[in-house]
Amino acid sequence: MYEHDFCEYAVEKKKEGRYLGMLCLSVVLAIVFVVLFFWMILPAAGFTFGLLIFAAVCLALWYLSRFTFIEYEYTQTGSMLDFAAVYSKQYRREKLSVDLKKSGRRVAPYKGGKIEGGFSVSSTLDFRSSASAENAYVLVYEEEKTQKAVLFDATKRLVQNIYHQVPSITVLSDELPE
Repeated sequence: MYEHDFCEYAVEKKKEGRYLGMLCLSVVLAIVFVVLFFWMILPAAGFTFGLLIFAAVCLALWYLSRFTFIEYEYTQTGSMLDFAAVYSKQYRREKLSVDLKKSGRRVAPYKGGKIEGGFSVSSTLDFRSSASAENAYVLVYEEEKTQKAVLFDATKRLVQNIYHQVPSITVLSDELPE
């Protein structure tokens, strides 16, 4: 295997902004439900039916809790760049796979919410650890004759490997971590 044929990088999604708000809201709703359950629902619905409702809500909360801690993985193998999400360090879901040689249009730093090169994209996927990530990069690619973008945290090695595969679309930056 050649030096620039493989690179893997993972970042944990930071609990901030909208993500933190959703986590706090789910905790508050769970507490409110438990209080209301024992105060109103259990006496009104009866013991057996109340336990069924409680079991259904507990099952739903358990299922949703599996998606609270998110880690994004970026894997570059040759000209393929794959994005995946790992939930609670147990469940891995492939999110996107892009062939940089066939559909890649630009790989560049993402500064100030702007895509370098004047690209207009129809949709953007955000796989960054944080909205304020210092080492954010954008990948603009073409899918079904529309341009789409992916935001991700980059390392120097990952960007150099991408540059080695497709130098015409890659913009290097000196501000990246190893």
